[in-house]
Amino acid sequence: MFLGSNSITALRHFLDGYQAAEREYAVCRKGELFPLPFQYMHEYVGYRLKERNNMGWTCQILNACGGAEDVALQKFFEFYDEFRQIRMRRYWKAVLSEDNIARHDQVKCVSHSDGTDVEGDHVMNPAYRNPLAVYVMELTIPVCIFAVETETDLCLARWFFTSAEKAKRAGMFPRGVEACFGPVDVWKEFSARNISFDKKFDFVL
Repeated sequence: MFLGSNSITALRHFLDGYQAAEREYAVCRKGELFPLPFQYMHEYVGYRLKERNNMGWTCQILNACGGAEDVALQKFFEFYDEFRQIRMRRYWKAVLSEDNIARHDQVKCVSHSDGTDVEGDHVMNPAYRNPLAVYVMELTIPVCIFAVETETDLCLARWFFTSAEKAKRAGMFPRGVEACFGPVDVWKEFSARNISFDKKFDFVL
């Protein structure tokens, strides 16, 4: 890659352009979930720096390095190498019941993929389109993530949770599985280092 300067901000501009091109040409990842998609880098940096905020990984690392762009760039690659090594210890899967899906369909929100109507108002829809099952994954760092499988996608929640129970329950922030689907009665546990889906990966807030 060509950054033009020894700078974490230059790297961020490069990656923003790369990701914009992926969106423009509808490049979709599917298959094995690990190594984790880059969208989790923000959460990983927050985990490593022991702080949670909305500044983004660039500002978090830059602040931790006292504003030194070159030092921050080096620190990014240290964190990124660690990030690429993360795998899964085990996961839990629950097939959604009719009650879970009905509960979900009653709650309308503005998702990242919704547009506006002819009046310019935000379109309100359920968070997931045709959800089938949910997964909670315990990682090799002491955090968990969750995902919702729909008919066409694997929708990944962007947040890290400090335990599987917090990922499963409703909570306040970040909100877990039951915030969307109500009580989920039956979770089956599996041991695995990776998991594969023949569906494109998507992300929800």
